[in-house]
Amino acid sequence: MFLNQLGDKDKELFLNLCGHAIMADNVVEPEEMEYLALCCYEMEIPNQLPDISEPLEDILDDIVKYSNFYERKIIVFELIRLFKYDGSYDEGEKTFMQPILNKLEISAETHDILEKLADEYITVYNNICNVLSE
Repeated sequence: MFLNQLGDKDKELFLNLCGHAIMADNVVEPEEMEYLALCCYEMEIPNQLPDISEPLEDILDDIVKYSNFYERKIIVFELIRLFKYDGSYDEGEKTFMQPILNKLEISAETHDILEKLADEYITVYNNICNVLSE
């Protein structure tokens, strides 16, 4: 939804961050790969597997270095959507998210707002899809 607003470097960093997020529970769900393909399409980059060889901390350092606060909020919002794409945002995913929020200087309040907005977005999107498919 907002990924097309990111610069090329931010797109690459977001994709690699998603790779770490997907691998956080050591289980790659088909829904996660589907969402990743949608992200690549929106960012107008080839659908590719993320590079997870770079440590998460280095990716976060680069996001802080290359991204402004607006872009960091986009990255967090879209990461929340990745976690919710399979229908849940569990405690393990929230635990994984915490150091990301800290490093990117996203407050708990902003995270909560973005999470609620992600829920609203998903509901509206699903409602539109249902009406269109009738």
